[in-house]
Amino acid sequence: MFIALVFFSFHQRVQGQSADPSLYDSLQVAEIRIEGNTTFSDGALLVLLSTQETPSGFFVWMYENVGSRFPFAKEPRYFDYQNFQEDLQVLRQHYQNNGFFSSSIEGSYERREGEKSVDVRITIEEGPESLIDSVAYRNLSGLSDDVRTQAHKATRLRTGRRYSADELYAERNRILTILADNGYPRATLDTILVERRLSNNNVVITLAFRHGRRLHFGPTTEEIKGVDELNLARKIIYDRLEFKHGEIYSRRRKNDAETNLNRLGVFSYVAITPEFPPIDNVTDSLVPILLELTPRKRFELAPGAILSNQLNGLTTGAELSFLMRNVFAGAQMLTTRFNLLGRIPDFTSTYLATSQLRFDQPYLFSNKNAGFLAGTYSLVGEKDLAEGSILQLVVGTERYLTRRSTAKLSWTYEISEFSGDAKALLGKGFIAIDTTETINFRNSIRSFSIEQDHTDDLFNPSSGYSLKGIAEEAGYLEQIGVSPLPQEDESRSIRSTQYVKLEGIAKYFSDLSRNRTTVFGSKFRLGGIFRFGNSREQDLPVPPNRRYYAGGASSIRGWTARELAADTIAAFFGSNALLEVSAEVRWHLFPRAKDWLNGFWFVVFADAGNLWTEFTEIDLRQTALAIGFGIRYNLFFGPIRIDFGLKAHNPASEHHRWFWEKQLWGEVVRKGVVQFGIGHAF
Repeated sequence: MFIALVFFSFHQRVQGQSADPSLYDSLQVAEIRIEGNTTFSDGALLVLLSTQETPSGFFVWMYENVGSRFPFAKEPRYFDYQNFQEDLQVLRQHYQNNGFFSSSIEGSYERREGEKSVDVRITIEEGPESLIDSVAYRNLSGLSDDVRTQAHKATRLRTGRRYSADELYAERNRILTILADNGYPRATLDTILVERRLSNNNVVITLAFRHGRRLHFGPTTEEIKGVDELNLARKIIYDRLEFKHGEIYSRRRKNDAETNLNRLGVFSYVAITPEFPPIDNVTDSLVPILLELTPRKRFELAPGAILSNQLNGLTTGAELSFLMRNVFAGAQMLTTRFNLLGRIPDFTSTYLATSQLRFDQPYLFSNKNAGFLAGTYSLVGEKDLAEGSILQLVVGTERYLTRRSTAKLSWTYEISEFSGDAKALLGKGFIAIDTTETINFRNSIRSFSIEQDHTDDLFNPSSGYSLKGIAEEAGYLEQIGVSPLPQEDESRSIRSTQYVKLEGIAKYFSDLSRNRTTVFGSKFRLGGIFRFGNSREQDLPVPPNRRYYAGGASSIRGWTARELAADTIAAFFGSNALLEVSAEVRWHLFPRAKDWLNGFWFVVFADAGNLWTEFTEIDLRQTALAIGFGIRYNLFFGPIRIDFGLKAHNPASEHHRWFWEKQLWGEVVRKGVVQFGIGHAF
C-alpha cells in the first residue's frame, strides 16, 4: 500500500490573534532556541528563517548612528508573528524534502519582562527517516543502448539512502544533461512521482521524461560583426567547432566549440546559437547553427607607466608592448614588450631594462592543447657595485583537462652573467664565491602546474574555490648526464643551480549576503625550495625570479614588498620557504546606485605568514600578522585597490610584538603601510 506524495515549495500564512506582535510593535528577537534537532545543526536551520536574532548593541548602534552601509553596522531584527509562522512552515517543508515525512515542528515566543524583546523557541520532533527503496525511469526504453547505460550509471538516487528532494532534482538535471549531449536537447521532465510505503516508511521514486525526436548538427552559417582585419582562414574556425554536419547534436560539444573559439584570442565576441525545429516537427532532425563572431584588431600598441618597489626602493618607469594577431594565418599571436625601470631619484644608478618576444600557438595537435615560445633579455645594475644580464628561453604547453582545470608544462633555459659585487644583486648565497670575478650561470628548469578553478567569477569571485599545485626542478637531468643543453663548467667558471620547488595554493569564497554584496574570501599558500648537490654544498641561491618574497600588496599587507622575513637579510633578496594565510570580507557600499558609486567596495582583512631561509626552519611562533582595511573600485578588467595595513604582530620586534603593547598612534598607525594594486589581493 502506498501514499502518493507531490512535493512543491510553498509558504502558508497563518493568521494570528490580534495580540500577536508584528514588526510595528518593535520587539527585538533576543534569542532563538531550537530543540530536538539531531540531523540538522542549529546553523543549518537558522539560515532558512527570516526571523533572526538581533545583533549586539554595538552593531545596532553603528547602524542607527553611522549608517546602514557601514561595514560594522547591522540592522536590529524585530519579531513578526506572521513571518514566524511562515518560518515554521519552511522548516516543515525542509524536513519533508529530506525524508522526515512524520516530523512535527512547533514554535512559541515569550516576551521578556521589562524589555522590548522576545525569546523564540522552536521544538522539533524529527520522527523516522524514509529511505529510498527503488528508482524507476520511464520513457527511456526507446533510446540507444549507450544513452540508457549513461542514464543508469552513477545515479544520484541510490537505494538505502535517505530521501532528499535536492538529490531528486539533481538526478533530474543529470538525466536531462545526458539527453542534451546525445541528440535530445529539447528533452523535458514529464512527471516525478514519490510514493511512500506504509509498511516500512520508505519511498519508491519514478521519473518520466519526454525527449522527442533525436537531432543532428545541421549546416553552419557565419555572421561576422564589425571590421574583419584578421582575414582568418575559415578552416581554422571550423576545426575548432568539435562537430560536423550530420553528427548527433550535443550541447556539451557546442559549448566546447565556443570555448575553443574564445581561446584563440582573436575574437572579442563568440556565440554559437542552435536553431531547433519545433518539438512537434517529426520530420526535420537537422539543427542549423548560427556562428556569430566579432574579430579583434590585428595590431595593437599599448604604452603604460609602471610604479613599484622592485629595485629595493620606489621605482618608476614605462612599458611599451606591441601585439600582432593571426601572424601565420592560423590565429597565432606575437607579442613584443619593452620596459625600463629606474629607482627614484637617480634613474641611471639603479635600473632594470627588459625586452621580451613571445609567440603563442592557441591549438597544438588538438583543441585541448596550446603552446608558446618566449625569449627575454634583461639588464640590471646596482649603482657602481654590480651589473648583470639575463637571457631566458622558454618553451611551454598548456592542457585543458576540463572546463575548470588546466595543466601547464614548461622548460626554461637561463643564461645569466654578473660582474662586480654580485651580492648587491643576488643577495645571500654567494658568500663562498669570490665576487670580484665574473659569475656565469646556466640553469635548465622544468616546471609543472595543475589548477582547478570552481569560482563563479574570474575577476570578482563571490563563491566557490580554486586549487593550484606547482612542482619545479632544475639540475637533476644535468647531474645524471642527460642535459638538453650544456650547463656547469668549472674550467669556464660556469655554475648551475640544483633544486626542487613545491608549492600549493588554495582559495575559498563565500557569499555571506546571498546577493553578492558581502563576500568572504580566504587564501592559503605554502611553498618550499629544496636545494641539493653543489647548490646546497656551496650555498648557491636559486634564480631571483624563482625565490619567494613576503610583504606587499598581494602578500602580508602590513609590510612593504620584500620587507618581511624571519631572517631580515633574506627579505629583499628572497628565500626558500613561504607561508601565507589571508582572510578578508568585502562589502559593496552602494549596491543600488546606478552611477559611478556602484563600483565602490570596502574591505577589512587579516594576513599572516612569513619567509624563512629553509622549509625545515618554518616556525609558527615567528608568524607575522597584519590587519587593515581598504577600498576597491570595480572596473571592467577587475578592481583597482588601495589598502592600509598595520603590523598587528611583528615577530622581528625585540619587545612589544603585539600592537596593543605599543603606542597606538606613534608606533602602530603612523607606521602603517599603504598598498596599491590592480585586481584583488587573492
